[in-house]
Amino acid sequence: MKNIANTLMPLAALAIFSACLVSAIGFLVILMTSIGFAGALPLTYYQRLNVGIISVALPAVGMILVSIILIGFQRNPAKAAKPVFIDDAEKLTVGEEGKMEENLAHAA
Repeated sequence: MKNIANTLMPLAALAIFSACLVSAIGFLVILMTSIGFAGALPLTYYQRLNVGIISVALPAVGMILVSIILIGFQRNPAKAAKPVFIDDAEKLTVGEEGKMEENLAHAA
């Protein structure tokens, strides 16, 4: 599944980049139409090329690809760590700590 996710990454990036590009083109068309640049020609091309539909479809495709990628990278949940138990480990009092140090010194 990770191979599929790695393969789809460039497509998702391309879809998202294209959606941003189409949005910028749409903004320019609206700007040119509102100030009267070239008459209604930019809006005519905008409608003829169905840029409005493309500007909705590209982000949808990008979101679907990103969700597939995230599902592909989903990992198994981490197993709970088991506590480590030491058989002879007990809480040492202050008096016993000194004895342990003496025993270790004699052992060396």
